[in-house]
Order: sequence, then C-alpha cells, then structure tokens
Amino acid sequence: MNWAGMALIGYSTGVMKQGMFQNPQMRQEMKLAPRMIQALRFLQAPWPELRELVRAELEQNPVLEERPGEGEAALPAAEPLAGGPVLNDVDQENDFEPDDYGREIDALEKMLEPRPLEDAPGLPPPTPEAEEKRQYFLDSITAPPTLHAHLEEQLNESGLGEAAKKAGEYIIGNVDENGWLAADVAEIVREAGVPAAAVEEALAVVQEFDPPGVAARDLKECLLIQLRRAGLGPESPAVRLVEGHLESLGETGTKDLAKAAGLTEAETAEALKRISSLDPKPGTTFSAPPAVYVTPEVEIRRTAEGGWVVETLRDAMPRLRISAEYESMLEDPETAAEARKYLAEKVRSGRFVLDSLHQRRETIRKIAEAVAEAQGAFFEHGISRLKPMTMGSLAERLGVHETTVGRAVAGKYVRTPQGVFELRFFFTAGLATADGGSISTEAAKEAVAKAIAREDLRKPLSDQAIADQLNAQGVPLARRTVAKYREQLGIPPAHKRK
Repeated sequence: MNWAGMALIGYSTGVMKQGMFQNPQMRQEMKLAPRMIQALRFLQAPWPELRELVRAELEQNPVLEERPGEGEAALPAAEPLAGGPVLNDVDQENDFEPDDYGREIDALEKMLEPRPLEDAPGLPPPTPEAEEKRQYFLDSITAPPTLHAHLEEQLNESGLGEAAKKAGEYIIGNVDENGWLAADVAEIVREAGVPAAAVEEALAVVQEFDPPGVAARDLKECLLIQLRRAGLGPESPAVRLVEGHLESLGETGTKDLAKAAGLTEAETAEALKRISSLDPKPGTTFSAPPAVYVTPEVEIRRTAEGGWVVETLRDAMPRLRISAEYESMLEDPETAAEARKYLAEKVRSGRFVLDSLHQRRETIRKIAEAVAEAQGAFFEHGISRLKPMTMGSLAERLGVHETTVGRAVAGKYVRTPQGVFELRFFFTAGLATADGGSISTEAAKEAVAKAIAREDLRKPLSDQAIADQLNAQGVPLARRTVAKYREQLGIPPAHKRK
C-alpha cells in the first residue's frame, strides 16, 4: 500500500488529515562486521592489551586452546581445516560470510606487500568503493581521542582555504606531546610547499584552537596566547610580566619585579597569581597516555654479513590452535545437529582469531623491516644519524593508507642495538642541510644538546650562538628553534647554566 500516495490524495480533495503517516524509503547502510572490528583491534592493541584480548578469546571460545610446548612462542599462522565439513548450514545466520572476511584479511595482507596493488597476482586494482569501504573499517575502530585528532577536527571546521588548510595539517602534525609547535614557519613552508603567508594564516587560526596555548613555539608565546584568550590586552600586568620579565618570574621577589615592570606590588601579586594558573604544556592534560609495561615485539639486529635483520620476538604469548577434540566432534556424524551448528560457528570464529593475529604480526614485521632498511646508520652510530622518515612515505611504499601505519606503530616496541624504542619514534620530520641532505628533528635536538655539553661553563652559549655554530656545521636552525629544542630537552637558558 502506498501511504505516501494516500497522503497526496487526501490533500488533492481538499481534506487535510493530520496524524502520523508511514513513508517507506530505501537507503543503503554499511554494516561494519564485528569480526573485522576485532581484526583491526588486534592490529592496534599494544602487547599487554593483546595478551588480555587473547585470554578473553580463550575463555569465550571453547574450540581454541593453547598448544603445549615451551610456553614462550609467537602466535603461529592459522592453518586451514583439512577435510573439515562444509559450513554452509550456518552461513546465513552470521553477519559476515566466511569467504567475505577471508577475502578482506587476504586483501589487507597483500596491501602490505612493497609493490603496487595492481601488480599483485590474482588481485585486481581496488575500486574507489572498495578503498572507501576499507578506510571505513580502519576509521571505525574506537580509540581514546588524541590531541592531533582533536585539532584536526577543529581544522576541518575552520573554513580555511586550500593552501592554508594544507599548512594547518602540517602545523598540527608538528605539534608535540606538550602541545607546542616543534617546527618553525620556514620548515613548514618547505615541507608543505605552500607560501609563507598561508602558513602564518594557518598558524594564527590553529593557535585559537582548544586547548588554549596549543601550537605555541615557546613558553612565552604559549602563556601569551592563553592570556589573550582570557581577554587581557597588552597593557595588562600579566601580559607585561610575561612579555618583558618571563625569565625573572620565578627568581625575583614581588617588590623588585614590580619596580622593574613599573607596576604596584598589588598588581604584580595579582598578575603572578593569574600567570601561575596558566598551563605551560596544554597538550599533556588533553590526552595523557596510560602507563604501560613495555615489551618489545620485534628485534632489529646485525647479521654476520653486516646487514640488518628483523626477528619477531618469542615471549609469553600463548600459542593457539583449534582443538582436535572439537574438530573430531564436528566431523562425527553422530554429533547432534545443534551441537554441530554451534561448533561450526566457533571453529570459524577461532580461525578468524588466528588469521587476525597472524596479520598483525606480519604488519609489524614489514614496518620494522622498512625501519631496519632506512635506519642502519642510526643503529650503528646513534641518534645523530637518525634519518627523516614519515608515515606517509612508508604507507605509500607499502601500498596502505597512512592511518594503517599509524595504528600499527602505536604502542609497539622494537629492540635495537641502541636500546628499546617505540616504532613511532622512527617517524620524524626532516630538516634540509647545507649540503643538500637532511637530518631528523631528533638528530637536530641531539646536535643542540652536544653543543651545550661542549661549551665553556664560564661562558655558556646563548641560543643565538648555538644557532650560529650549528649553521656553520650545516645544520640550519634558527635561534627560536634552538630555544624550543633546548626547552624540550630540559636544558635551562645560558644565564642559568653558569
């Protein structure tokens, strides 16, 4: 019955009926398969959390069991059931067909091969709809909100033009865990390939985002942004103290500080109270990561031939398999139909768990192999030789979306000759050097630290002197950048190092 048609007929006869009408409409909705959510949750889970997820699967699925042995081994790849029964009798009662999620896992694994998807045998190039679906899967996994995600959401609503928005994305990408901007305008102009005016415009907008003080380039700017957001103008006592006497705030008494700033003691005391309420590191209070026990999942070590090899570490992760006893029950024609139906579903679910864990291990291994190939000099000589490396460039090389790399490296640790590092550590922006090469921002920080370590303690180097010294060595850092790196390293200014 066409309810919409009836409503129109009532209107055409001049009789306007009031009430509730049914108006059927067709629309398409994408149902995110719970098992695909599970696979991607395994991918992004840090090692301790993964252990808990596996334990939960063992408790919930009776056909999964730990393999006996030495008890310390990496999870094996899933093995297909040889000669198992056809599971078509339960296919229609599951929200995701086994062949469908099998193809998804297979496609995700092939996407990690270091070659274009169109070259993969038996795998046609992905259609725009398939790529959109895959990204929908990736973006649908819930995770605690991050500072960067919070800023990107505000950027998308900012109304900036194309060039300024691109600059804004690079600005947000260079905001460190404290909420400070870890790159100067010149660096962003070079990296983003947009005019300096677009970067300045974007920076002014991002600095108005929440949390107040975000994207500041140093402590003074961070505090001034927060004071401006509170409605205080340049003549207010708090702004005057931050602007002209920041380094004296913690060392000079109220009376002397008031005299130096041309304020009354009452104004100075009130201003100091206001300044003390500001947050010098606005990023840390937004989304502080929980403390976790660090367990490296892979190791990068030197081979006898002098190269570098990646090895998946064997730790206290249980080795899983499908129970042979339940397989036998499933194949036994004497087993009741309802029991066979239940067991068939549990076997399918268990095999998907094994496939998901295998996929996670292979993803992390492939990323670690790319790191090993790129960072050999770092493993040999230390942080001064760390090369710039971005998640975007690695994602392009592996044929995956950048968010896939981001999920895979978060909370995953690698053991190296230089110590244990989070995989995310190796992804850092670069600075162009005088000889046409580039160094990572971490290496630039190390250069600042070394310059200070070598200084004459009787005549500590100013930030400008450090910048001049490093520029002469081919490391192009501005004075403000040196000051920012010095503060991030926890090193006091020159007048406090005497």
